[in-house]
Order: sequence, then C-alpha cells, then structure tokens
Amino acid sequence: MNSLFRKLPLPVKLMLIGIIPLIFLILLSYDLYQEKNQKVSLISNYIEHLTLSANITLLMNELQTERRYSFQYALTKEDRDKIVAQRLVTDSIIQQLKKNKDLSITKFSNYTFLNNLADIRIALDTSKSYSANAIMQYYTTAIFRLNTLNSSTPASNIYLQPVYQDMIAQKILSEMLTYLGIIRTNIYNVLNTRQYMVETLMGTVGTHEIYNTYETEFLIKASPASVQQYNYAIKNSSLKPTIDYINNVFSTFKFDSTLNADRWWEVSTAGLNELRKLQSGLWKSVQTRVNKIYETEKNKKEAMLVFLILAILFVAAIVTYSIVIINQMLTEIKVAAQKIAMGATDLQIKNIPDDVMGSLTRSILKIDENHKQLANAADAIGKGNFDVTVKPRSKEDLLGNSIKRMKKDLRDFTLQKDKIQRETMELMNKKDDFISIASHELKTPVTSLKAYTQILQFESAKAGDKNKEMMLMKMDAQVNKLTALINDLLDTSNLQNGKLKYIKQHFLFNDLAKEIVEEVQKTAPKHEIFIEANTHLEVNADRERIGQVLRNLLANSVKYCDDCEKIIVKIERKDNKALCSVADFGIGIALTEQDKIFNKFYRASGKNLYTYPGLGLGLYISKQIIERHYENIWVESEPAKGSTFYFTLPLA
Repeated sequence: MNSLFRKLPLPVKLMLIGIIPLIFLILLSYDLYQEKNQKVSLISNYIEHLTLSANITLLMNELQTERRYSFQYALTKEDRDKIVAQRLVTDSIIQQLKKNKDLSITKFSNYTFLNNLADIRIALDTSKSYSANAIMQYYTTAIFRLNTLNSSTPASNIYLQPVYQDMIAQKILSEMLTYLGIIRTNIYNVLNTRQYMVETLMGTVGTHEIYNTYETEFLIKASPASVQQYNYAIKNSSLKPTIDYINNVFSTFKFDSTLNADRWWEVSTAGLNELRKLQSGLWKSVQTRVNKIYETEKNKKEAMLVFLILAILFVAAIVTYSIVIINQMLTEIKVAAQKIAMGATDLQIKNIPDDVMGSLTRSILKIDENHKQLANAADAIGKGNFDVTVKPRSKEDLLGNSIKRMKKDLRDFTLQKDKIQRETMELMNKKDDFISIASHELKTPVTSLKAYTQILQFESAKAGDKNKEMMLMKMDAQVNKLTALINDLLDTSNLQNGKLKYIKQHFLFNDLAKEIVEEVQKTAPKHEIFIEANTHLEVNADRERIGQVLRNLLANSVKYCDDCEKIIVKIERKDNKALCSVADFGIGIALTEQDKIFNKFYRASGKNLYTYPGLGLGLYISKQIIERHYENIWVESEPAKGSTFYFTLPLA
C-alpha cells in the first residue's frame, strides 16, 4: 500500500489530501442536517402531544359534568335527558382518544376505570336505589386517574425554553383544577345529602392541603404576568367566593348554611371557570408559541440545507485552488533541486512561505542552533513545560523526533492523569448530588403516602375491617422505614454540605433518654430496655440531634441482638462530662471491623448481604453529630459477647 501510494503522481496525492477532508465535510453536513431534522421532528411530536393533552383535559371536564348529572339523578331520578346527552359527548371524546396512537395512552380505558363506565351507567339506569356516593366516588377516581396521564410538560430543553415556564404554570393550574373539582364535589355531596359532614371534611383535608401546595408552586414557578392574572382572579373574579367558602369550611370545619347544594354548585362552577379560563389562556399561548418555534426551526432547517450545499461547494473550490498552488510551489522546488544536482548556482525561488519548504535551504546553517533548541526543549519538558516548540531537523533526526515524541507522550500522560482526577472528583460530586436530589424528591411522595396510609387506616378501623387494617399497619411500618432511610440520606447530604443546623440548649439528658427508650420499646417488644442512672444530668446540646444518636444506637442494638432480651442504657457523670452507653448482648463486632463501622455506607456482614438491612448511615451520622458537639463516640465489643457504644456530651 505504501509503495503504491509513493508511486502515485503528486497531483493525485494532493487530490486525495483534498478529497478526504471534503468527504468528512459532507458527512458532517449530513449529520448536522439530520440533527436539525430531528429537532424539527421533536417539536412536531410535542405539538401532537399538546393536542393529546388538550383532549384528555376535555374528557376530564366532560366526565365532571356527567358526574354531577349522574349524582343528581341517583338522588332524585330526574333530568335523565341531560345524562343521556352528556354521555354522548363523553363517549365521542373517549372514542377520539382511543384512535390516538400515542403509547402513553395505549388502551387507557383498562387502567383509568373507564372500562367500568358502561356498567356504572347501566346500574344507575336500572337500579332504583343505586348509591349516589358510589357514583361520585367512581367518577372522581376516574378523573383523578386520567389526570395522571395528562402530562404536557416535557423535561426542560433548549428547544422549548421560551415557553417552558408557561408550560409548567398551565400544568400546575390543571392540577389545581383537578383537586379543586374534588373538593367542591365533596362539599356539594355533603350539602346535598347532609350526611357524613365531619367524615367528608376529614377525608378532604389532605386534598385541600395538596391544592394549597400547588397554589404555592404556581406562585413560585409561574411568570410574573401569570401570577398577576391569578392574583387578580383570586381577589376580583368569581373565583374569590369559591376559594373564600372553601377556606372558611376548612378553617372552621363547619358548612356555611347560606348556600344550598345547587347554589354552591353554581358559585363553584363560576369559580372553576375563571381558573380554567386562566389555564386555557396559558395553554393557547403555549400552543401558539410552540407552533411558531416549529415554523422557525423548519425554516432554519431548509436554510441550513442551502447553506451546507454552498459551504461544500466553497470548500471544494478552495481545496482545488490550494492543490493547484501547492503543486506549482513543489514543482518550482523540484526544478531548483535538479539545477543544484547539475551544479547550478544563483538560484532564484520567489514567494516561498516560511514553512518546511522555505526552511529547506537554511537547514545546514541552523544545525548548531537546532542542537541548542533541542537541549533547551528537553530541559523545559523535564520541568513540565509542554508549550515549548520542538522542531526536528529531518525525519532522520533521531534525537529531535525522540524529544518530540517524549513531549507528546508526557503531555498526553499528564493530561490523562488530570482528566482522571477531574472525572473522579466529578463522579464523587455527582454521587453526592444524586443522593441529595433523590432524597429530597422522595421525601414529598413518601410523606403523601404516609398521609394516605393513615387515612386508609382510619377508614378501615371505622369500617371494622381488621384484615385491611392489619395490612395497612404493615404498610405504614414499611413507610416509616423508608422515611427513616430518606432522612438518613438527607442528613448525610446536609452533613457533607455543611448545612445540618444545630440548635443547642440546656435540657435534662435523663428525660430525653427516657423518651427515646419508650419510643424504641414500642417497636421492639421482644427486648426489654433498661435505664441505669445514678444522677440527673443537664447537658448543653441539640436535643433533637442527640435524640437521633441515641435512637440510632438503640435501633442497632435491637437489629444485631435479635436473640437477646436485655439492652441497657447507662447514664453517668465522668471527667466533668455526661457519659452515655448503650450495651447489648448480641453478636458483637470483630476487632477488624470496629474502625470501619462509623464509615459512611458501611454495613456489618452477616450470613448474607441482606442479613442486616439498611444503608449503613446511622453510625456515620451519629459520629458526625457527636463530633460537631466537639465530643467523642466509640465502641467496645467482642464477637458473640455483645457491644457497648459510648458517647460524651458537655454538661450545662
């Protein structure tokens, strides 16, 4: 291959040098065009998704209307013609959505309760005593489930950045409409039936609180113009009496007798229409601007195609011209070399650039200078200066080429080393950021899950369903474990970022120990926890954090001494400090592991990886808390004989 290339004429070689970059330019142009085309397709797909989201919102609105007519019909058996007409509207939208090929709503009726819609309607039409509350519950559940499919807000990206804030705002308003619809429906139900007032309010408190959080989120994330419109509506439009009435109900837990069910429905409908009007305005604004972005990007794509074609033609022309000029220059040097071979003198070569070809005639005079330059270059490279210029005298210059390669290899090695160090630090930072973000993001849904679990426990206890109540108690316990894990991750993140605050105060440590022991004792009925204290000690520390430390130590004792019955918490005064110890008689800790157990994410080994569940953060957090009080924590243990953890606190 090399010999064949050497035999090629010089113009052919130069042509190859020009054609190869041109081919890469064409490939790059193709990739750029494809990228622009994908961008246009992405925006086009999102426009389709906006239309889908609008249809889902429309279906939710029609289901709300059908819910009210069906509820009223279940109570009075009147206005059946309204129900029939509304069902036709609802069914037409459902059929329209079923025709949509978007994977996000594939067979949506199977998991949004709409597959039971026909049965509910038949039961309502044929039964003389079908429960109005069951009707209300079914439609509310279906609407709430549909709302989870109505996600019109993409991940923030540069293409939709101009409308992203309004996308977020209108989505939040959509959530507010859903929760406000649930609240006003429950109020309407109570006003209509005058039954289960307190129970309904208790069951709706969480919904009202979630609505308030969405309102706060809207005020934070929406644009100033949207916030101004909302504030005006909440103070001056028909939305005001609706919100005022709801706030009064949940602040007093009493229903205002001035409004009956029908009047409340009229007032709240007007209020929801005002909020829906604001959400619809934002929605239309987003649609208009997204369509404008789409048209702009589409025009840019066509312009880019024209530009790329012109650029390729221009580069091809430059390459051709450069090849011609280079060929002329090399031909002149070849003629000059032939003249030198024949002994000619006084050669005249004009317009030679200051490069390899120009330096050819001056190379012999610069031998000594090049030696000096190479020596200085080697010295500079040895000191870590890779910006020094190395110019070998020829291909046969072994020293010059070796120094040049050494410079490149050392520079590459140094760059690689620095890169590895940077990437390692970035990975560590990303890991810590992930733990912090994931913990914060998990805390809100887990808190909501806790609240829903407690509500379900209350309802199960009230209904006397012992089996369900027992299952919910187990679920609540698992939620508590998950909450504890999330809190450990949050504390770890705050410790690493220096954000964990300490509020020091004077308090009786004996009282705190008694509280924590009683708390842990409830969750560990197989163990008996004793407190041994010969004096009452007042300490100066963060009461909540010290309680967290003691709770962690007791939890570890319970976990690692499943077979032992006794755990001892001892409080004493020693060396003008408060000394607390937690002793168990469990499996103990090997000497080789005692220095590791306070490390982050370290877990004691058992028969298998899952013998002792947990993240391995409890002792790490405890150590950090104690050390932030400028005190000490340590362990004394022997395998199979148990462990005793000690920590000290400053006396008040």
